[in-house]
Amino acid sequence: MPTKKINPLPNHEREEPIYTPASGPPQTDRIPSAVYESMGEAQITAFFHAFYRRLSESSIADMFPKSEKNLLRAADKSAAMFTFLFGGPHLYQQRHGRPMMRARHIPFVITESARQEWLRCYRQTLDEAVELYDMPAEHVEAVWKFVTDFSAWMVNAVE
Repeated sequence: MPTKKINPLPNHEREEPIYTPASGPPQTDRIPSAVYESMGEAQITAFFHAFYRRLSESSIADMFPKSEKNLLRAADKSAAMFTFLFGGPHLYQQRHGRPMMRARHIPFVITESARQEWLRCYRQTLDEAVELYDMPAEHVEAVWKFVTDFSAWMVNAVE
């Protein structure tokens, strides 16, 4: 039975040319599965709810849903993806199909400064993750390295 897609891609055309980082897709180490084993799906979801609430108050808030309901739906999609990246089940793939992360982000104009703001919000949430979300302290920097490396691939416009 096919699953219903909650938040389809925005239906708008870009005027800006699409930039592709010269480095190509990220070549980074996997996040240790101990992260999922410690946090579980519920804490990963709580982490992403906090992260998306930060994003909704950031200088890139216009890239994210305005209503709390839709913002948390978007956070849930990211949490499903990161559940897999943190060593858990393939929730994103089961619910939404192949990730195709760069393709899914192309409708949004993502510059290096937008990436840096996204990373700032992620780092703030990550800094609370051991205490609030049961992330193993010894793996915080592995998660940070992964998101830092991977987020460079999402940049699709020059300043």
